[in-house]
Amino acid sequence: MIRIHGTGCCLMDYLYPHTDFGSPQFRARLSKKDGDGGLAIGKLVFAKDFEAFTGLPYERVLAEITQEEPVCNLGGPAAVSMVHAAQVLGKAARVCLYGARGNDAAGDMVEEALARAGFSPRTPKSSAVEKDTAGPAQYVLKRYNGFTPRTDVLSDPAYDNGHGERTFINLIGEAEQFGPEDLGEDFFHADIVVFGGTALTPRIHRNLTELLGRAKQKNALTVVNLVYDYQSEQSAPGKKWKLGSQDNAYPFIDVLIADRSEAWRTSFRASTAEAARWFIERGCAAVIITEGTKPLYVAAGGTGIFKALAETTLPVSQGISRELAAHPEKRGDTTGCGDNFAGGVIAGLAESLEQDPPLPGTPALGKFDLRDICIPGIIAGGYACFTLGGVFYEKYPGEKQQRLAPFIEADKTGLHEGP
Repeated sequence: MIRIHGTGCCLMDYLYPHTDFGSPQFRARLSKKDGDGGLAIGKLVFAKDFEAFTGLPYERVLAEITQEEPVCNLGGPAAVSMVHAAQVLGKAARVCLYGARGNDAAGDMVEEALARAGFSPRTPKSSAVEKDTAGPAQYVLKRYNGFTPRTDVLSDPAYDNGHGERTFINLIGEAEQFGPEDLGEDFFHADIVVFGGTALTPRIHRNLTELLGRAKQKNALTVVNLVYDYQSEQSAPGKKWKLGSQDNAYPFIDVLIADRSEAWRTSFRASTAEAARWFIERGCAAVIITEGTKPLYVAAGGTGIFKALAETTLPVSQGISRELAAHPEKRGDTTGCGDNFAGGVIAGLAESLEQDPPLPGTPALGKFDLRDICIPGIIAGGYACFTLGGVFYEKYPGEKQQRLAPFIEADKTGLHEGP
């Protein structure tokens, strides 16, 4: 059984699915310059800074912009990706999410949502030996006395010629307190260790190099899924973002996942191709850069578990695009597309490890093709457009994988025919 442990951003999403980005109320609150606390389409801002930017109470401005009641769903790059991986892998993997919650009703909502997604609470252990009898999907949430992290997600389905886009306002809450000491030694005893959206768990983010290094010492594969780093943007507008306190986390990363803007700001390179090359040169074994409905950019250096792969592109799912075009009534929103994409990549990596595990004590250099790992991610990211919010709640175990399977098979055609 493959063990997958993940940490980072876990919160409640408050979804406003019919926000008009062209309305006077929205446009008046758009950012004037980087890091000033105003709204930026496709990016994130902290609520306290947005309140300072507007000079008005946050909840009042939010109501003026959205003009609707929110729909709540479990959110956060760590939570959503781990839920997806657990759903599609089922009993083939033991998935555990580590995060933080407050002592409030929203924290109860997070745990209720995790339970609905098939997760049960787990008591951390100090040994690599698994002795608990809980199900394959588990969580460990550190409880603090303050409030649970929340993101208000403003979505305009008509934006970008009907492809849709979002902007995010984050109330960081007790995620600001969550740190390396809250993970425990048990966290590192896994086959795959995932860090998702750690810019929204600042103490984890600052210590990424050390945490990734500890995972590698235990022979785990590591996946890092970036999120918009508003704190870095605010502290040094227009400057390069660091990954790790000394910007030195890259050699410990097997798969780095970022969208275009995150990749550009973290590498400080002018193009997606240059950004991918920079990450590989800095030591990442593989890099995946997404750009919404446009093809994603992938590369592998050949120094890790993946075969060498020169920078190349992979298309988004044409099957899902056709389904959405033919049945617009099935469209939810684009919230969680990137997080589900990461979950699909994690699941694809786990399936490859299960089918062809490295021999004990033998380096697994050049064992897998990165493009094969990406296909489950492409389908998972696209399929998220059918739901409102990032998490799909199954009616029965295996339902999501059953729904995804036809799209996965269709999109394998021509996979290796690209440039």
